[in-house]
Amino acid sequence: MKKFVKAICITSIACLLLLFMASCSGYSFYDDFHKAGADIEKDHIFEVITLEEAKQKKENGDTFVLLYGTSSNTGCVQLVTKLQAQAEYLGNTDAVIYYLNSAEYTSSTKRTEVREAINMHDPSKDGAPVVMIFTKAPSASRVDVDTSFTESSQTKKFMESGSIQYSSLASYIFKEILVK
Repeated sequence: MKKFVKAICITSIACLLLLFMASCSGYSFYDDFHKAGADIEKDHIFEVITLEEAKQKKENGDTFVLLYGTSSNTGCVQLVTKLQAQAEYLGNTDAVIYYLNSAEYTSSTKRTEVREAINMHDPSKDGAPVVMIFTKAPSASRVDVDTSFTESSQTKKFMESGSIQYSSLASYIFKEILVK
């Protein structure tokens, strides 16, 4: 009986250690972007998502906002700060912006996967941010805004002098798209 109890204890300890090691090795959006200089708190509006999950949300016809980028790009870090600040300013901190880490899609083949999975016009290869807004449609979500496609009529609404005006885009996101 003592051997049985000992075996149970050893197995339990091994499982706890394995669980602890697995939880420590996971990606932390907050740690990544905070270290890169983003002005965000641990309680933020961003949720990490995989490409497969984004594709599934699109196929389900969900309305959602996706940020594609990486913390190694200063423009993306600044955008994370700006989106968080706008959510707080507009009182919509319950909103969720899904984040897809573009560092996982640096090769041409991987960027093609992104393009095909969620209809992103031009997945950036340098981690520059791309914001996509998907809105509910009968059979699947449709792309409402894709900041990688500046010729789109919807995206043009948020452009001035050839640049995306992220403050205007954030207002649209938090006042019209992610309103609860």
